[in-house]
Parts: sequence; structure tokens; C-alpha cells
Amino acid sequence: MSEIENFITDKEYIRGVIRKSTVSHDHIEDGQPSSRYLAPMDNVQVEFWQNFQANGGKILRCYTRQDRQKFLKMLAEDQQYNVVLNTHNNLCNDLEQAQINYINTISTSMPIDAVVVLSTALVARNGSIGFTQPISRFVSMRNISFDVIVISRMVDIVPDFETALARNEKYAKGAGMEFVTPSPLPHENGKEVRTTKNPRYILLLLDENPPKNEPQNS
Repeated sequence: MSEIENFITDKEYIRGVIRKSTVSHDHIEDGQPSSRYLAPMDNVQVEFWQNFQANGGKILRCYTRQDRQKFLKMLAEDQQYNVVLNTHNNLCNDLEQAQINYINTISTSMPIDAVVVLSTALVARNGSIGFTQPISRFVSMRNISFDVIVISRMVDIVPDFETALARNEKYAKGAGMEFVTPSPLPHENGKEVRTTKNPRYILLLLDENPPKNEPQNS
């Protein structure tokens, strides 16, 4: 197992119920109950962490932007990315500081090793990632690459879809929102099999307020 795979495998948090769900900007998938019928969560952040990793997602916890840039560089070097797609201008500095060559547009025939995206809402109830459409140049985050590297913050974790949509309505003026839930990857010969239809999701999660008794990444 490589160094970066050791970083992104945290068995302490890998538990919870695996649930796959997708919503558009005005629709919650059939069978997804309203949050008012669901039991309250003791800790929204822990709930998201557990469900996201139970679904197969990987989390790299960052305490500074420098941490985030360090992990981006480690990923690019370890995975030997040749083509990295950047979906938002706000990510240019991080990619440049990590010395990652990137492109801003793709053709339908161009293979992409990784796409770097921003998420404005992380849904604790089932470990979904929310993307506000104006934040990206792309209509959907689906079927683009083998690795989806998500940039988000601990403060963007919300309890449920309804809260995420309400926040989006307030701050993004009603722009559409896409939710994607990772799916566990199949294995062949002991290795994960990634495809564009079922990529690996790696979350670089910025926590600007670490516990005082918890050491920061060195």
C-alpha cells in the first residue's frame, strides 16, 4: 500500500449504513424521507465522516491551505496524474502551489486522470457531496474522471438535503444543485477498480479549528 493510500484509509471512521441517493436542484430521490421524520443526529460532522467513508469515499483532513496543497501534490505524484481538470478559478492557486499542471476544458474524447472540484455542501445523512452549478464550468460532476478530488470545509457539513438546498437557495440565488453519493469500488486482485462511472472520491476537508489535544498534520 502506498504512502497516500495509508493517509486516506482511516478505519476508525469506516462504519455506518451504505446508502446511495441522488437529488437534483428541486427533487429528492423517491424513498428519501423528509428530515422531520428522521431521528436527530448526535454529531453532524461525525455522521458525515462515517457515512462518506462507508460509501467508499476517502478523507484527507487539512488544518491549513498548506496542508491541502501538500496533499494535492502527494496525490498527483503518487498516482502519476497526467491530465488534471480544474473546474473553478478559485482552485488555480492551490494547484499551482502544488506544482500540478492542469487544464480548464476538455474534449469528449480526452481521458482525464483526476478532476478537482469545490463542494458547497456535504450531507451528513448519507455522505453525499453537493455541487452548486455556477461554481463549476460543468453541468455535472459525473462521468469525467477516475478520481474526483473534492475541496470543501468542515463548516460546509449539513445534516440533510433540505438544509443543503435551503442554503443553496439563500447563497446561490436558486442555482441548480447536484448531489453525488460515492459507491464502494469493486476489487480485482486486491486492488480497487476505478471507472469514470464509478470513480474514487477523495475529500480534502479543511478544519480550521482542530481540537487542542489533537496534533496537526506534520
